[in-house]
Amino acid sequence: MPPIPTTWKAKIKMQNEKLKKIRQAKELEYGSFSANMNYIGKAWSALLGLETDIPGHMVANMYVAAKLIRTNQKFEQDTYDDAANYLYQAELMQKVDQAKADYLDEQELEKNHIEIKLPDDK
Repeated sequence: MPPIPTTWKAKIKMQNEKLKKIRQAKELEYGSFSANMNYIGKAWSALLGLETDIPGHMVANMYVAAKLIRTNQKFEQDTYDDAANYLYQAELMQKVDQAKADYLDEQELEKNHIEIKLPDDK
């Protein structure tokens, strides 16, 4: 694979900084992104009559889908910026959720291992 041109690297870095500033501004305006996505997931689940809550990262992914649908109308950089930020945040949230689940699974395995352990037959 050929190396990435320096001009592209500079553009990517500028775009990442721009998206970071947008995330920071939105956090100041609306509060915690992940908390809000989790609240929306709970509300949507209740409205849909679901037995389990829609995870926050899936809510963010649904917002990504909505932003992508908007691109059918006309080009708006803001739409792509929003989609990129929603996808970035969804990835972070899912990683955290997975790490928590893995940790809880590991604890459960350790607990069961200890409970199942039999005394020596001597």
